[in-house]
Order: sequence, then C-alpha cells, then structure tokens
Amino acid sequence: MKLIARHIFIAALCAMAFTGAAQTVDNHNFALKASAEFGLTNSFSMSSAIPGLTGKASETNYGLGFGWTFFRSGRHSLEANVGVALVYSPSNVTLDLDALDYNYTASAAADMDGEAYQRYYELSGMSQKVSASHLTLPIYLTYAYKCTGWLNVHADAGVRLGFITGSGLDKVSGKAFSYGVYPQYDDLMIDADYMNGFGTSDLSEARHTTPESEGFNASVLVGAGAEFRIYGPLSVDLSLRYNIGLMDMYKGSYKGGAFTEDTAPVSYTVATGQIVRPLTDYLSSSKLSQLSLRVALIYRF
Repeated sequence: MKLIARHIFIAALCAMAFTGAAQTVDNHNFALKASAEFGLTNSFSMSSAIPGLTGKASETNYGLGFGWTFFRSGRHSLEANVGVALVYSPSNVTLDLDALDYNYTASAAADMDGEAYQRYYELSGMSQKVSASHLTLPIYLTYAYKCTGWLNVHADAGVRLGFITGSGLDKVSGKAFSYGVYPQYDDLMIDADYMNGFGTSDLSEARHTTPESEGFNASVLVGAGAEFRIYGPLSVDLSLRYNIGLMDMYKGSYKGGAFTEDTAPVSYTVATGQIVRPLTDYLSSSKLSQLSLRVALIYRF
C-alpha cells in the first residue's frame, strides 16, 4: 500500500508540475522560433524576350525568428513576428531553351585573320542552373486560436524583405553549331572546326558570365498552421506558407531586337573563345511565388 501511495503521490506531483508549466506558458509573451521552410511547388513566374525559354525554381529557408504576443482575449491572441537573425535563403532557377537560331555581325576580334564577318549560331538543348543566396527578413502577424491546452491553430500575414548576397551560373549544358559568312569574299561560308571556334561545340566547356540579380526583393507572406505543445515552454509548429513575389529576381538587360556581339546568348572572340551569357539576361519578368511547408521549434518565455 505504501508503495502504491508513493507512486500515486509522485504521479500527482508530475501532473501538477506539467499543469503548472502549461498554465505558466500561456502567460508568456515572447517566443524564439527556429524554422525550416521547404518549397512544395514550382511557382517561378517569368516572361522572356526570346521565344521558347522556360524556367522553374525551388527555394529553401533556414533561420531564427522572434515573436511577441501583444494581445490576448479568451482563446484568441495576436502575435507580432520578425526575424531575429536574417534568414539564409538559397534559391535555384533552372532555365531551358530547346533551340534558337540567330546571327550577328562579328568584329575582327572574332577572326584569326582579323576580318569582320557574319557569324551564325544554331543552339540546341541549352540548359542553365542559376543559384542565388539572399538574406531575408520576414515581418508578419499571427492570429492564434487556442483549441486545447496543447494545440493552437493560427493564420499568418505579412511581408518578406530579401537582400541578395550573391549569384552564380552553376551549371551549363547544350550544343552550339556555328559558322561564318564573309560578304567580302562573295558570301564565302566557313564552318571548319579549326577556325574561329566554328563547327559543333559543347557549351558546358565554354566560359560564362555571371547573372545580374536585383539587390532587393519583396514578397507578401500568407499562411496557416497548427502549433503543438511538446512540454512546458517547447512546442512544434507545422504550417503552409504562400509567398507571393512582388519584384523581379533578375535584371533582364536584353530588351529585344537583333542580337549583337555583346547581347547574343553565345558569342566568340579569338582571345576569349566561346562565351555563354546567363539566360536570366533575357527575362523581362522573373518572380518567385512559392507554396512551402514550414516546420518550426518554438520556445516561449
């Protein structure tokens, strides 16, 4: 009997401690949130100044946040949230161009004998993977409804402000067939692969330039989810987020018209060899609006 009574007493103490922790945490106004956000869909919205260009994107966020519950009434509460540490957000955009034929006037720098001519290109199976990293500051409000002592459901609304820290052209693939036509020699056509980089070439082996990203971007943040209390001040939050892009991610420098030696997707000089430009240069709009799953560990105090 004494052993049973002792076990009951210990169980009662544990229950009281748990209840006390649960009651106390309901009065805590501040929260630290460590989160990971994983993209679920491709929502890269783009338009291009050249036909046939398609794109898809993915993004993953990791970071910390700070919350302040400034209003409570019964089961209802409002919380203001902002990033404590700016969130590191790597994103990857894949751009594909099945085929493109064009020509431009090549200067003497593109000929081993110093002659100007008309250079022709036939591109096929061109693909590029463009990466960008940015620091993101999420600012949003959370409305929460307390269902039970261990479960809250909530809705979020706010903005995300992003600051680009770097971008690069990580992967290039495709083929290019090029030849030259020399009007000064009765339109002589030369495609010999030992001259001026003519013939068929693998674009993965060519030099490439760096994409130009916008330095700042912003998006609208909306979402909904549920917070499950683990024990005391610790809880786990699962939510769906939709970030609606408001600004372009990349600077589209090409505005249309005939290609030149400086604007062609692939060009050549004797000194540099074949040069591939980022396909982001040909985007007239480029916004990321993505549905994502957010998982957060929350500590309330």
